[in-house]
Amino acid sequence: MLRAAETELLTKFPYGGVVLRPGFIHGTRQAGSMKLPLGVIGSPLEMVLQYAKPLNQGPLVGPLLTPPVNVTSVANVAVRAATDTVFPPGIIDVYGILRYSQQKST
Repeated sequence: MLRAAETELLTKFPYGGVVLRPGFIHGTRQAGSMKLPLGVIGSPLEMVLQYAKPLNQGPLVGPLLTPPVNVTSVANVAVRAATDTVFPPGIIDVYGILRYSQQKST
């Protein structure tokens, strides 16, 4: 169902549709009155696994080696994709999110 929605978005908006595929998103999560620091696990994994891209191409192990991404990075790329007129349309995976979140918008 998600892939069908992505296809529909990219069909309807071929010159401006952006799909984000972040995978595991880490940050501090509020669950009732308790805060869960998902960054304690996510940050170190993000740093280590962002260099494992060649290893995550395999169908069985690949998804396990996809690095987590910080919620702030996902939000920054989402805002940039929505507001930057020269942001490229298409599907942005974890590595694209990491790359675009480190770049300055135009």
